[in-house]
Amino acid sequence: MKFDLPPFAVLIDADNVSQESIAPILEEITRHARITVRRIYGDFTSQNLSAWKTRLAEHAIHPIQQYRNTVGKNASDSALIIDAMDLLHSRRFEGFCLVSSDSDFTRLATRIREDGLVVYGFGEKKAPKAFVNACDRYIYVENLLNTREPDSQNGIPAPEGATSIPAAAPAIAAEAAPADAIVVPQTPAPAQATEPPPAPSFKPPALALNLLMRAYTNVADELGWALLGHVSSYIHANHSDFDPRTYGCTKFIDLIQKTAAFELVQRPYKNGHSYFCRPTNGTRPPAPAANPKPPSPQTYRAALIQAVKDATAANGWALVSSVGQKLKGAGQRVENSGHSTLTEALKATGLFEMRGSGAARYFRLRVDGKAAAG
Repeated sequence: MKFDLPPFAVLIDADNVSQESIAPILEEITRHARITVRRIYGDFTSQNLSAWKTRLAEHAIHPIQQYRNTVGKNASDSALIIDAMDLLHSRRFEGFCLVSSDSDFTRLATRIREDGLVVYGFGEKKAPKAFVNACDRYIYVENLLNTREPDSQNGIPAPEGATSIPAAAPAIAAEAAPADAIVVPQTPAPAQATEPPPAPSFKPPALALNLLMRAYTNVADELGWALLGHVSSYIHANHSDFDPRTYGCTKFIDLIQKTAAFELVQRPYKNGHSYFCRPTNGTRPPAPAANPKPPSPQTYRAALIQAVKDATAANGWALVSSVGQKLKGAGQRVENSGHSTLTEALKATGLFEMRGSGAARYFRLRVDGKAAAG
């Protein structure tokens, strides 16, 4: 059977994760990978971990018992690291999920990444930055718990058809008792005061604006548009703990919209359509003023020749991006040439030689005299 998702190993530090967070963590992992190994490490004979038994059976997690031979030393961390290295050398996985908020796993995360595998971290917001940055992605369990619906014990009404009549029980008992029997009225137990769960605390989307703008600046094209996926990838590559849910948004596009600082459009991209963004007029730096009158073909061609000359390096070739900068500095724009790209404009003149491809294209004036004649 062929699987589309990559196989991952999930290793859990029982001393640094709550039982309530296991279900949302596993659900989050299955969005990105297929879990083939589920192991949890700890001393389950201790009082604070003894309640894990039922939870482990529910999620088919294999417990690795590690006794605490010395007070103050966490032997389960060592067991987790040893197992992780054994699994890494088996070459059966494409990634690991380390569930812990402990900085002791920082070197483990970097070692796994050195072998080219992906590392996802899960833990609380108190996790040290060193461990967070050592992972490709680090997801805070607080964000996962805030997005889950509360269960019936947290104020959800009972399903339809469910009946509960504890208040009527004393009356029913009195009616059923014999006539000569002395019935002592039962005082109903006082209802336990249940405090409502604390409202999830989210950061305002405006606090992500600086981060979004830096990412946009680094991935935007020459026309000022940035592919939304590229913006997200850039942020995650530099901030492993970035998560739109921190700002109360379920998706990255929701965060972009809530900042109200970007305009979004759908444009053709590859074989379909994708979202592109750019800052709104109130935020985007003003574009250079366009020429009131398009230059003549002779003027634009002369500007191209001069731009190539100014951008020519010691090897006699000018990189296309350097030519574009020189051309822009001269007050000319690619749109004035009637072509969609600078490469097409340069090739259309017939005045230049070209080598390379993509962003590594180089140009120079032809040496056969055609440039002088132009």
